[in-house]
Amino acid sequence: MTRSNYWTRRLTSAQLSRRRFVGGAAVTGVGAAALGLVGCGDDDDGEATATTAPGGSPTAPGATATPAQQAVDGGILRSIWLGGSQFDSTDTHRGFRDETYWLSNYVLNKIIRYSNPDTGDVEADLAEKWETPDSQTYTFTIRKDVKWQNTSLTNGRALTSKDIKWHIERQRDAKLVDGTAVPFRFQSDYTGVTVETPDDYTVKLKLPAPNGAFLTRMAAYFATVPNRETVEKYEKTYNTLTEEAMPATGAFTIKKWRANEDVYVQKNPQNFRKGEPHFDGMILPVGLFADPTAARLAFEQKQIDAWASPDASVTKSILDAHKDSMYEVLTGVANTVFLHLNMNNQFKDVRLVRAMNMAVDRRLMISTFHQGLGAVSGPVTWLQEGFAVKPEDLIKYPGYRTDRQLEIKEARELWTAGGGPALGDVDIRVTDTWLGPYPDTNQIMIKMFNEALGVTQFKSTKCTYNDDIIPNLANGKFPNWMSWTSQVNSPDPRNDLLNTFNSKGSGNFQKVNNADLDKLTNDAILTSDLTKARDLTQQAQKIILDNGHFGNVVLYNYISRAAYWNYLHGNFKTNPSAGKAAAGYNIFSGHLVAKNSYLDPKDPSYGDTVKNRSL
Repeated sequence: MTRSNYWTRRLTSAQLSRRRFVGGAAVTGVGAAALGLVGCGDDDDGEATATTAPGGSPTAPGATATPAQQAVDGGILRSIWLGGSQFDSTDTHRGFRDETYWLSNYVLNKIIRYSNPDTGDVEADLAEKWETPDSQTYTFTIRKDVKWQNTSLTNGRALTSKDIKWHIERQRDAKLVDGTAVPFRFQSDYTGVTVETPDDYTVKLKLPAPNGAFLTRMAAYFATVPNRETVEKYEKTYNTLTEEAMPATGAFTIKKWRANEDVYVQKNPQNFRKGEPHFDGMILPVGLFADPTAARLAFEQKQIDAWASPDASVTKSILDAHKDSMYEVLTGVANTVFLHLNMNNQFKDVRLVRAMNMAVDRRLMISTFHQGLGAVSGPVTWLQEGFAVKPEDLIKYPGYRTDRQLEIKEARELWTAGGGPALGDVDIRVTDTWLGPYPDTNQIMIKMFNEALGVTQFKSTKCTYNDDIIPNLANGKFPNWMSWTSQVNSPDPRNDLLNTFNSKGSGNFQKVNNADLDKLTNDAILTSDLTKARDLTQQAQKIILDNGHFGNVVLYNYISRAAYWNYLHGNFKTNPSAGKAAAGYNIFSGHLVAKNSYLDPKDPSYGDTVKNRSL
């Protein structure tokens, strides 16, 4: 991504030590911590997909895999591939955390899917072909060889057009079987859509208006099609984990899925994509995420196959120590680092969120937490390069300027004018999953905001997604918090901007009501002209940037340096080679793991620890 070179140079020249930033406070844990790709954090696609760091790929020590290498069947992958695994739902229509959606990409299928998530190219999945006779009509021909995993509820029946019809209409209507209306995270994608099923293998969708981003939403990670009988049985207990709640159509079936236990998936012998997956199964060791040091030791002992420390220099030291048996992977982390300020409560005055947008030091956070591996993001992240504000333009906006003294001066003026000193204590809470790899973040938040705004009123405490944030989004009572937000799910951000900032958006938790922004987001989603869509999106972002993101403050996206044992061939866009790290997808690509990933028992690094695994 050549336009990111600027940020790499800027970050490299501006790095500060962690201890200097904390101001003498003890910095513990992170320097030796081992992180394996975070739930609602690092979005690992099965085993840590990768992207090239802005500015190019550094050397990959010991990289041996080549594009021509023949895939090998067999073996059990063991890796921290869903991060914290704090699942909030077994229902892929109703979850607000990402872990359930990620897991579903190994188990279920979508109507269509990305062949290249970064470019947005799509290919057949449950639909073997489709037609678009006009801008509002999509006709899908469904495969005839897809079977549901044989359970007492499914009886191994065929998937038909009726499953697709239910999948869309349930989300459109956002109601349970008994008629109860409940939040459905992606309801707005289907608002006004009508579904016809002329026969068991034809689905005709009619959109209420043209939607240039519709197909990209159908291919996204959250668009997997679950089984109706099973979902309806578990509607009342949808947040209680059980492997029975997600019968498969895809590459793997779930063998074990229980709260606070390792997750096991195994090869689905009925997968319609013959020859996939190459793994016999995969294991998610949940406990290792909670103990980063244990994760590092497990990796060195080959109890897990891929690993990344939150301190990139630690990962580098492990790679350097095992040059002949490991290779490097650089992963663009699609879970955006995010500051959510509640404009329904303390931050009702937009001047306050504008002040906070300038008080937060994005570049220093990248340097502090990620050793400079990352780049600041606007309302559309740098991962979505086609729609993002160009770096040379973004640097002109408040919150992104490199003149910190100017940023601080204007932030203090806005804070005072907006009544900030009268707010009393302001708690910027940090999620427990973030504090695992970055335990000193609370002190950092307190120091950053108090010093930037010239006050002593900030504090920082711990919170959780499931208890504090997600249940309070719709009612507007969510805390002010900093952590990862939902991952970048598409190269096309139009739906996300519509949902978050349009006055009728289903995710407009800040109750943004801006007529100009409504028109721009509406017009952008309607057009199939990509050039026009990008221009409208740029105009919308200008309004968002001028208003401090309306409290939805996007901070940055960082890059995780991971180490892989040579025996693991990962799901990469570009395989590692001599002198180059592996490069993969910025956007989640877990659905491609079954096709692209395997274990090579002939590699000298393999060993008995890997060979003797079982489910």
